[in-house]
Amino acid sequence: MKTSTKVAIALGVAAAAGTTATVIASGKVFEKVKHLSNRCKVKKFVNDKFDGNEKLLGIVDDLSDSDLDSMMSVLGKVKDGRKKISVYGENLKDSTEDLKDRLLGFVDTIL
Repeated sequence: MKTSTKVAIALGVAAAAGTTATVIASGKVFEKVKHLSNRCKVKKFVNDKFDGNEKLLGIVDDLSDSDLDSMMSVLGKVKDGRKKISVYGENLKDSTEDLKDRLLGFVDTIL
């Protein structure tokens, strides 16, 4: 085998290994940034809702990344539930107004 062929194969293998390492490292960096972002969001929530309680902030600092992911999932579900409740509340209000108008109309026709 020629030396140039060996060098070309070695460079190809090195490029493939470098690309693989870059993909793995970028995935880990992305996960780390995601966890840091979640931690900042939870700290902001504690600052806003609990007036920056130092004990709660300490607890947030001690939480693992998986605990923070679980907390963010729960907070997302609560937020979705709150939106659904507001929609149902508006529908209930409209239905109540409609029922009130019908009852008043019925009472007026009777009297």
